Amino acid sequence: MPSTDPAKLLSDWLQTERQPDGTRILLRELSVEVEGTVIRVPAGTETDFSTIPWYGRILVRWSRVDIAGVVHDYLYHTQEFSRGRADRIWRLCAVSGGHSASPCQAWVGWLALRVGGWWAWNACRRRQAEQSSAP
Repeated sequence: MPSTDPAKLLSDWLQTERQPDGTRILLRELSVEVEGTVIRVPAGTETDFSTIPWYGRILVRWSRVDIAGVVHDYLYHTQEFSRGRADRIWRLCAVSGGHSASPCQAWVGWLALRVGGWWAWNACRRRQAEQSSAP
């Protein structure tokens, strides 16, 4: 029976290495297909999985949204999509796969991202501007 998940993992499972500061580094590429778009997160990408604000963590288990968090972190850093689309992709990834969040958890996480994600989005935008203006 074909999968009805809105997002599909195309690569092998997530493999990361923990860094001294608590972040993780991807050891191999992570690829997902969401709404017909293939997103490739390259090996070497830094992530902290899902940085869900405290009010969203009450209901959303990080272990169920780890792949969604890696993809979302990458999309915020690259800003190849709008913030709204990046947050939607997080939600669609969160409800996909065999060990996924429930629809309620995904909506709570998505809402938390919409309310609090502007800070991280703007920080990534500033970093990109600084890097592009550096000699």
